[in-house]
Amino acid sequence: MALNKKNRLKKKLDFEDVFRKGRAVKGSFLFIKYKKTTLGIARFGFVVSTKVAKKAVERNKVRRILSETVRSVLNDFRSHDIIVYVTKKIVTAQKKDLIEDFMKVLKKIQ
Repeated sequence: MALNKKNRLKKKLDFEDVFRKGRAVKGSFLFIKYKKTTLGIARFGFVVSTKVAKKAVERNKVRRILSETVRSVLNDFRSHDIIVYVTKKIVTAQKKDLIEDFMKVLKKIQ
């Protein structure tokens, strides 16, 4: 199941704002750009490029895994806009390793 619409970054301007003014944290399979906001809710965006995974099925699978992981920790991130960028190493990674790395990087933000 996907994230609620209120918890998603959708607009290009929101992505650009986080990219320009945000801070970065790096993990093994991904890196995160984040920025504090005054909205009172956490909003997430996921970037999985075609350079990382050629097939849309693979890109969407990675997005679904990350989205489900975010749903479990959503209440811990109030007032943040977070963009998750996936690296090429993700293709060879196991689901368990991806989730562990993602959680480790998210803890660095708090």
